[in-house]
Amino acid sequence: MRRAAFFLVALIFLVFPYPGAAEPVPGVSIAILHVNDFHGRLEPAKPKPGIDNVPTGGAALLAGRIRQEREKDPGGTVLLSAGDMFQGTPASNLFHGAPVLEIMNTLVFDAMALGNHEFDWGQDVLRRLRSGASFPFLSATVTDNAGRLLPGILPYVLLERKGVRIAVVGVSTPDTPYTTKRDNVEGLLFLEPVSALPEVVRQVRSKGVSVVVVLSHLGFEEDRKLASAVPGIDVIVGGHTHTAVTKPVRIGGTVVAQAGSHGMYLGVVRLEADPKNGSVSHADSGSGLLPVLAAPGAPEDPEIARIVGSYRARLAGEFRRVVGKSDVDLVRDDNAESNVGNLLCDAARSATGADVAFMNAYGIRADLPGGEITLEQVYTMLPFENTLMTVELTGNGIVSALERGATLESGMLQVSGVAFRADLSRPAGSRVSDVRIGGAPLDPKRRYRAAVNDFLAAGGDRFYAFREGTGAAAGGNFRDAVLEYLRTRSPVSPRVEGRITVVR
Repeated sequence: MRRAAFFLVALIFLVFPYPGAAEPVPGVSIAILHVNDFHGRLEPAKPKPGIDNVPTGGAALLAGRIRQEREKDPGGTVLLSAGDMFQGTPASNLFHGAPVLEIMNTLVFDAMALGNHEFDWGQDVLRRLRSGASFPFLSATVTDNAGRLLPGILPYVLLERKGVRIAVVGVSTPDTPYTTKRDNVEGLLFLEPVSALPEVVRQVRSKGVSVVVVLSHLGFEEDRKLASAVPGIDVIVGGHTHTAVTKPVRIGGTVVAQAGSHGMYLGVVRLEADPKNGSVSHADSGSGLLPVLAAPGAPEDPEIARIVGSYRARLAGEFRRVVGKSDVDLVRDDNAESNVGNLLCDAARSATGADVAFMNAYGIRADLPGGEITLEQVYTMLPFENTLMTVELTGNGIVSALERGATLESGMLQVSGVAFRADLSRPAGSRVSDVRIGGAPLDPKRRYRAAVNDFLAAGGDRFYAFREGTGAAAGGNFRDAVLEYLRTRSPVSPRVEGRITVVR
């Protein structure tokens, strides 16, 4: 569904590139180019048989789009990232984001907001990335326990284009402590943007700024709320929810935009600003999403292609190794049972001998096509360095964990050894019923041994039931358990088999 939706949007923009503006708007033209949630996707995503026609995304093609748009107005263009740029693929993860940072420096980004995944390798790596960047990392909402901004992280940056002063203010999601490992954010506070932003907006306005851009890693719905709650913001360029906003949305006097994910789109927001009186208008013409397609004639940046090729060569050996085979496509479903979720949970239970196994749906980061599976594909599907753990939960604890998943706020828990019914029409907290463990009715008082990753074991994504379990014991790397399962069981043919019955 995600890929099909992408190509529908792409077709619309290829056939009707830009709807015309209702009225010409006087003033100085400014173009804000934006990306978000790139997640280290240096290479174009391969097409799926019968669905996609051409590969999508990839750093060289995205860079070609950026250069093409800049050439239209070299002195009036701003290039921004709304965060989550580095973590996600072997080529980026093995070098802790170095290839993406090199690409961003080469393309001369103007600023990047801190996303939650910028913390996934810990604060020391974040500092190294920041020190190697030729552009500022921004967040006005991350402080230490004493309320001080992080070293080297700015709350905002002031830019000027064609005599127009522009403030770009960064905000990070307050959910970061729940979406990364707790050790990665030890000693940090993540403030609520609605509380923190008004004073920052007042500060930048006092410096004679005409255009205020909030570079947000909050998610599309939270950006809409922010636009309604905080006056004085002209544009919110967002990330976090991977939302492809085909045309920027107006909320009062604020324009809200987001450019999908993985470099499949370049976002464009065009403004008309009057540097004399500070007035700003959003110009509909040319604003929206430009699809990044590896189609004939698509612009590709040769310097970025060279950088990508250099890292591809460094992965050419071990990561191209075939580690298994699947007779079916391995496909995610964040809100229901999925065959890849079943496979991963079965692998965890097989490695530990646990009664049950659970996997957070958002921890599965890629679908895999049927056929041979390479080590690189497994690393892309499971990019996080998670430890496989076991923990004892009561039957009531299992129900509590399943209820959290059934809110869908963090995705439905994937399971092994468990079957249950989730009625989404019921109030949160009372949606789960008919829970069976190993085919037998769940005993609320009995203790069951559960296999989970260390992120869940620490209560990640607010699955606190796992943190409240007892007898936690660490095993090896979660990914290694999956690789062993593939080695001994291939070809695999996981299917959706009724472990989770969803009623809507």
